[in-house]
Amino acid sequence: MTPLMRNSAAADTRPMSDFKMQYQQARRLAVFGVAVLVIGFMALKDTPNTQLYQGSDKLYHWAGFTVLAHLAYLAFPKAKLGSLFVWIIVGAASIELLQALTPSRSPSLADMTVNIVGIMTGLGATQLTRQADRRSSESRRSRGIKRRSGTRSNEIAKVQHP
Repeated sequence: MTPLMRNSAAADTRPMSDFKMQYQQARRLAVFGVAVLVIGFMALKDTPNTQLYQGSDKLYHWAGFTVLAHLAYLAFPKAKLGSLFVWIIVGAASIELLQALTPSRSPSLADMTVNIVGIMTGLGATQLTRQADRRSSESRRSRGIKRRSGTRSNEIAKVQHP
C-alpha cells in the first residue's frame, strides 16, 4: 500500500497498529491521571470551594467521582468493574482522611457517601455502555457489517465478500 492510499476505504479496514493502540492507552491513562490530580488538589486545598447553593459540594463530589469512575474504566479496560470500584473507594476514603490534616477541612461521612454514589453511577453507566456496544457489534456481525478500525469516527463499512 502506498502512502497515498492511507485515506482510502481499503486502508480503513486494516486493524489499528500496535503503536496506535498503545498511544490511545497512554492518552487514556494520562487523562485519568490528570483527573486524579485535579480531584486530589480540589479536595485537599486549604480554602474550601465556593458553593453555588448550600449543599452544592455534594453535586461536585457526585460529578467528580462519576467522571473519575468512567475514566478509570477507559484507562484500565481489562480490569473488572468490581476491582475498579474497590480501588476508587480506597482513593476516595484516603482523600477524606487526608482532609483531617488540612486546617480548613474535615472528613465527612456524607461526602464519602456521595462519592460512593458517584462511583456507582459512573461504573453503572460504563456497564450499560459496554452492554450496548456488545449488542451492537453482535448485530453488525450477524448482518455482515464490520466497524472500520482506522477511522476517528468509527464509521461502519460493509465487508466485501469474494
